[in-house]
Amino acid sequence: MFIDSWLLAATSPAVGQEVVELSSEDLWLDADFAEVFSLGSLDAPEWQHFGLLRTAAFDAAGNLHLLDQDARTIVVVDPTGGFLRTIGRSGNGPGEFDLPQNLVILPDGRIVVTDIPRHRAFQIFYSDGSFDRSVRVGNDLLGVEGRIDVDRGTGGGLFVASGDLVRYLPMQPEEQKDPPGKRSVLRLSLEGDELVQEVVAHGWAPPSAGPVEVRIGSRTVRSGETTPHPRIFDPGFFVGALPGGGVAFSDSTAYRIMVTDPAGEIERILRRPFEPEPVTDRIVEEEIERRLEEIERTAVAVFRRASMVVDGGGNPIQGMIPDDMIREGAVRSQRRFLEARSTADEVPIVRNLRTTWDGEIWVQRRGEKPVSDGPIDVLIPDGGYLGSYPAGTPMPDAFGPDGLVAFIETGDLEQYTVRVSRVPSANGRQR
Repeated sequence: MFIDSWLLAATSPAVGQEVVELSSEDLWLDADFAEVFSLGSLDAPEWQHFGLLRTAAFDAAGNLHLLDQDARTIVVVDPTGGFLRTIGRSGNGPGEFDLPQNLVILPDGRIVVTDIPRHRAFQIFYSDGSFDRSVRVGNDLLGVEGRIDVDRGTGGGLFVASGDLVRYLPMQPEEQKDPPGKRSVLRLSLEGDELVQEVVAHGWAPPSAGPVEVRIGSRTVRSGETTPHPRIFDPGFFVGALPGGGVAFSDSTAYRIMVTDPAGEIERILRRPFEPEPVTDRIVEEEIERRLEEIERTAVAVFRRASMVVDGGGNPIQGMIPDDMIREGAVRSQRRFLEARSTADEVPIVRNLRTTWDGEIWVQRRGEKPVSDGPIDVLIPDGGYLGSYPAGTPMPDAFGPDGLVAFIETGDLEQYTVRVSRVPSANGRQR
């Protein structure tokens, strides 16, 4: 393994932390989830013709809320897939959206949407869709890039990893910066008129690749000045909320799941004896090609959507640039930036982590290829291992009550579809 000795020392369990060594033998679970309903087929009603779906959330009654970022509205369906209501619309007034990014539902049923950077607020709605109030994000021009989760304690706030916070100007106060070599789990309080951040736990932060400088034609282009690039293959910082107010998180290339109490103190470390794979030149080349294929596939949609964000959709240039030129330009420029980036020494084992309403921890491991989705392990915070869903089982985009899960997918024609299923109650689960 290529983990430096200083990192091993920094991440060794502290006195009083329980380390649970889990078996390397997989106990396979039934991944044949019973489908409850699906939305978004080509012949579906108009309200199911979604624009851009990235986030979804269930309420306690099993109603599914879908944030359509293009339409700037929330679509709410009942537990059978029937249409209930829409919430919000495009605009700059109270309860209206400009650039909605994330959607969560608090334990009391209120709906929270991040609407940044222009509104610079978390917008809160009552469960019936009526507008409650906005909570400002302050003067640091905060943006939430990744996933936010609900604090399932008594506070009614949110959890987010500091690596998922993007600030569009370097105005972060010194006291809010992460310590050297650390990433923070933050609790975001929504109680006042302005968002309040509190650090509740620290995870390991790999060294940054820093700004990247490349030559494109006759110009020298620098990227990553305000938000430095991570290295290729750096581990993600995955955080999931647990009942009672604690969190589970993964921060390293190893299989190490930290479980905290409500105060953020690490109570337990769950480990499985899987070793990270050393990075080789071949692995780096394959990963760069994989990323470029993804860029080529999505370049046109990203360009069109970015143009709409800038000018509200009225830019005549959108229709003047051929799709092939957009793809070729995106791949050519991004190839140079990717080849200039530094790489980590190991391919991480953990690729994703999410938690359910009942406190299960779903951990997605890497697959047979270095960068591929493998099995999903199901753990419980006290150190139990319930089993694993085989490779090919997608990680749900939302978990709900009574085993409900939702998957956001794209069809052959790139239309968004939603599939809601129910996880089998077998496998030793207690609901």
